[in-house]
Amino acid sequence: MQTMYDLVWMQAERTPDALALADDISERSFTYRQLIEEVEAIAAGLAARGVSAGTRIATCLPNVFEHGLCILALQRLAAVPALINPRLEAQDAGRLIEAGELAGAIIHADKVLAQAVGDALPQDALFLVVGDSAGAAEGFEGCRGDPARLPPIPAPDPEAPCIIFYTSGTTGLPKGVVLAHRTSEHRIVWLSTQAGLRHGPHNKALGFMPISHAIGFYGVFLASLAYGGSYHVMSAFDPAAAIELIEKRGITYIFAAPTLYYAMLNAPNYEPRRMNSLALCLYGGAIIDPKMLERMDSDWRHATFRHIYGTTETMCSGYNPDPVGDSAALGAGYATRVRAIALGGGPNDRIGPGVEGELIVDATGDVIFSEYLNRPDATAEAVRQGWYYTGDVITLDERGFFTLKGRVDDMIRSGGESIHPEPVETVLREHANVADCSVIGIADPKWGQVVVGCIVTKDDVTPADLDSHCKSGRLAGFMRPRAYLFVEEIPRNPGNGNVLRRLLRERAITVRDGGAGYHSV
Repeated sequence: MQTMYDLVWMQAERTPDALALADDISERSFTYRQLIEEVEAIAAGLAARGVSAGTRIATCLPNVFEHGLCILALQRLAAVPALINPRLEAQDAGRLIEAGELAGAIIHADKVLAQAVGDALPQDALFLVVGDSAGAAEGFEGCRGDPARLPPIPAPDPEAPCIIFYTSGTTGLPKGVVLAHRTSEHRIVWLSTQAGLRHGPHNKALGFMPISHAIGFYGVFLASLAYGGSYHVMSAFDPAAAIELIEKRGITYIFAAPTLYYAMLNAPNYEPRRMNSLALCLYGGAIIDPKMLERMDSDWRHATFRHIYGTTETMCSGYNPDPVGDSAALGAGYATRVRAIALGGGPNDRIGPGVEGELIVDATGDVIFSEYLNRPDATAEAVRQGWYYTGDVITLDERGFFTLKGRVDDMIRSGGESIHPEPVETVLREHANVADCSVIGIADPKWGQVVVGCIVTKDDVTPADLDSHCKSGRLAGFMRPRAYLFVEEIPRNPGNGNVLRRLLRERAITVRDGGAGYHSV
């Protein structure tokens, strides 16, 4: 078994002077030799501050240069990074730290975040900030030490916790997905078997998918370094800047949600010739517009496209090696067994072509997560009889390929983010003129899905009023509705009172396509 740190350290032994990491907002860059030296110095600083094997440390950082260094340094000590989405509200980041019993945190410079995280951490816990000072946090730049004082490179138990990612839960607060050390190598090997990524310095990856997400971390950051390529940091996604970097750095590999591709195609500086270096382009996380994919295939003449499907819990469970003209269909991935079963059924209740069912994944493979952090109830609900229930509704075709139709639990996937309706509904209901509401997601060519607020009003209220209310409250920006539909009542199941979101989705699509009554904001 190779740990995350082993994979990068071994590549540094092979090609010490090759470019490993390059920043987008400064002149900083590291060869593999320099990368290992820097990581070891940071690890020594962390060790001097009490971090050791098994210590859980939160990172709440965007895709800045330092984020990857922090994770590798923690891995050098066999500590457990817990990667919190920096776009979450500060109070939710604090709640995750408390719920996960995290022993320290490394955050970006934000005073509100620093206050919330500082309040959630144990007394005298490790607390570092990247960038300007914030609250009681110590500057990350000072966290350096003598690598000679480090313990030997650890060889942890394959089943020991390695890293924690967060995925949205039923209450809206994300669940911590615990991954063991045994998963690390398997979570990048699929990029060869299913995507065609080859080992070597020819790989130049643009890192605009968040490192705090499994795809951004494994599929781009770790894979780029373990495969001997270079990872080019994009601290904050900007479509025009992405095009500049692709052309200037000769980027060969990108992995993105469809909304990011949409943004680049519509950037003011977009020209097909500027994308000529691209050799491999992967997409996933949302439905892609088939016409947009055909345009990309035509414009980006040297690029191969792959459709990738997976979850934080399972990594890559499905793919399509030739998605142009077949953009929605997926086959089972390498080292993965999947089944399509009847909705509400067990592992042996298989369905045939044309019937809606749920996708489940064999939970015994080395790529699969161990548990939800401190949530045995959620783990038991998701993993049953040796199978992980994805919650994705699918249909099969005659080839045995599956097509995603929606979420069993109505999760909305917009712009690469997962959004649960309940927290958004809670904020909307706080508006004085909202009598009732529900939140749904409908297909959108830019965002994959767009969040739509379905509103029953008490008195006159405009979409602009509701949008202003969401912006001024405790709702993360990516969660707010991008459109509103005013209805006379919210349809509910007469038996249990559950909202019939399917009917609202059908209504929203009909009204939107009719051109009146659907209000974008």
